[in-house]
Amino acid sequence: MIKKRFLRRPICILLAMTLFLGILGGCSSKEKEEETVPFDSEADFDLLMDELFEDWVTSDALSMNYFLADPYSLNIERPETTFGEIISAESIQESKEETEELIERLDAIDYNDLRDDQKIVYDILRRSISISDITTREEDYYYYTGYIRPLNGIQVQLPVLLAEFNFYTVEDIERYLDLIADTHRYFSDIIEFERERSRRGFFMEDYNVDSVIEQIESYLEDRDDNLLITVFDYRIDNYEELTSQQREQFKQRNKDLVLGNVLPAYETLLNAMNELRGVGVRTGGLAQLPGGRDYAHASVRSRIGTDRSIRDLEFILEMWLDGILDHIRATFWSYPHLAEGFENDTLGRIAAASPEEYITMLQRHIYAEFPLIEETRLDIFEVHESLQEHMSPAFYLVPAIDRFDDNVVYLNPSSLGEREDSELLLFTILAHESYPGHMYQTVYFLQQSPHPIRTALSNSGYSEGWAVYSEMLSYFFADLEEMESTLLWNIRFYDMLLVSNVDFGVNVLGWDYDEVVWRLGLYNIYNTEVVERIYHRVTGVPLNSLLYTLGYIEFVALMEDTERALGNDFILRDFHRYFLDFGPAPYPIIRQHLNQRIVSLPPSQALAPAA
Repeated sequence: MIKKRFLRRPICILLAMTLFLGILGGCSSKEKEEETVPFDSEADFDLLMDELFEDWVTSDALSMNYFLADPYSLNIERPETTFGEIISAESIQESKEETEELIERLDAIDYNDLRDDQKIVYDILRRSISISDITTREEDYYYYTGYIRPLNGIQVQLPVLLAEFNFYTVEDIERYLDLIADTHRYFSDIIEFERERSRRGFFMEDYNVDSVIEQIESYLEDRDDNLLITVFDYRIDNYEELTSQQREQFKQRNKDLVLGNVLPAYETLLNAMNELRGVGVRTGGLAQLPGGRDYAHASVRSRIGTDRSIRDLEFILEMWLDGILDHIRATFWSYPHLAEGFENDTLGRIAAASPEEYITMLQRHIYAEFPLIEETRLDIFEVHESLQEHMSPAFYLVPAIDRFDDNVVYLNPSSLGEREDSELLLFTILAHESYPGHMYQTVYFLQQSPHPIRTALSNSGYSEGWAVYSEMLSYFFADLEEMESTLLWNIRFYDMLLVSNVDFGVNVLGWDYDEVVWRLGLYNIYNTEVVERIYHRVTGVPLNSLLYTLGYIEFVALMEDTERALGNDFILRDFHRYFLDFGPAPYPIIRQHLNQRIVSLPPSQALAPAA
C-alpha cells in the first residue's frame, strides 16, 4: 500500500527518516533569550511541539501542500517552492547538532508537569532519539537505503503525489508549476546521492536495478498522454475560478514543463541507473553490511514500534508461521469440503459489486464494535496505466490535517487481475485502505483534534498493524461460512509471514540466498522463480513486509494482554476506541500508558475516554 503516510511523507525518504536525521530541533537563540523567564514545562512544551511541527511541515513545498490547506492559520510561512534537499554531509552534521539541541530542551522539561497528550509526544521523542543513536552512529548508515528502489521508490511515488497536489487556490496552481520545474534539479541531486551509495559499495543489485529501469521506461511511454498532463488538464478544466484564457495558459505551461523538465529528469535518472548497474553493488541484505545487524534491528524497532530483541522477533515470526500452517492443515483435515474448495480454487466467492458498494457494506459491519466517525468524503480512483505494472494493489492518500474530509483511495486494476476470487480480494483491500482501515483510523484520530506534531510522529507499525487487523476482520464481513473465512485469512497471513520471515532472516539475521532456498524448502517451496522473487523483494525493499506482519502481531498481543488484564471488564469496542484515541505511536509507549491506567483505575474504567 502506498499512501501519503507510506510514500512518507510525501516527498521522500528524507521525511521518512525525520527522527533518524534529527531534523526536529533548533531555535537555540530563543532558548537563550528565554533563560531569565520563569519556566513553565507545559507551556514550554507546547511551544516546542509547535516548533517541531513547523520545522517538519516546511521542509519542502510538497509536504506543506499535503498536510496543511491553510498554513497561515497556524502562523506558518510557506517554504520555498522546491522539493527540498536530500541527504548530504552538511545536512547530516546539521541534523546531529539539532538533535543535541532537542535533547537539551527535553532535559529541561519536568515530565510530571506535562498533560497526558504532551507526555505521549515526549515519550515518542525520547524513544526516537535513543534509537537514532544507533541508526546514525556511522555516516555510512545514511547510505544503506536510498531514494530509488523497487515498489516504493521516489521514481514511482512522485507522479502520483504530483497528480494529487491540492489546488486549494489559484496560487496553488502556480506553486505546482514552480514545483515541477524543480524536478530535474531534484533528480540530479538524488542521482548524486545514489552515485555516492555506489562508491561506498551499497548500491542495489542488478535485479532490483532492472526493475527500476522497467518502471522508468514504462512511465516514459506515451509522452503526450503522460498522467501529469492528462490529469492536470482535467483538473484545470473543472476549476471554476479560472477564465478560458487562464485554463489554456496553465495547461500549456504544464505541458511544456512536463515535456521539458519532468520527463527529461526521468530520462537522466534512467541513464544513471544504466550507468550504475553492476557498480558498487551490495550483495545480500542489510545484515551483510558493516554494523548492518544492529542498524536493521534498530530500523525495525523504529518503523514498527517494537522493543523486542532480535531473538524474540525471530521466535515470534517462526511461531506464528508454524502455528498458522498447523491451523490450515487442521482445517483441511477437519473440513474436507474446504480442502476440496481450496484445491479447486472455488473458495472465497462473494457477490460482485462496485468499490463504493463494498465500502457501504464495510461501513454497515463495523459500527457495532467501532466508534463512529463523522461523515467524510472518499473518492476511489484507478492508478494510471503507466504506473500499474510496478505499483501496489491499492493505496490511501492521507488528507490535509486541516481539511480531512477529503479522502482518496487508489486501486490498481492490474494487481486485481483475472483471479477467480477478485471480488473478495477487492473487498479485503478496501477494508485495509478505507473502513475500518487506514482512512477510518486517520480520520477518526484527526477528528479528535490532536496536536499537528502527532502527524509528523506517526508510526508505520501502528497504522499497518491496524490496517491488517481491519483486513482480517473483513473476511468475516464477507458473508462466507465462518470456517471458510478463518481459513482464507490464515492462508493470506501465512503468505505474508513467509515473506516476512525471509525479510527478517536476510536483513536482520544475515541469511544468504542459499539459506533462503533451504528455509523456503522446509515449507515445500521449491520453485526457483518464486524463491528468487521473494529474495529480490526483501533485498530491494528491506524490512518493508515486517511493517504489516509485526505491526499486526504487536496489535494482537496488545489486545490479548489487555483482555487478560481486564477479564470480564474487557469490551472490544472500548479497546478499539482507546487504541484509536491514543493515535499512532510505538507499541511500547501505548502499553506503558495503558498499563498505568489499568493499575490506577478500576478495570471497568481502564479503557474509558480520558476526562
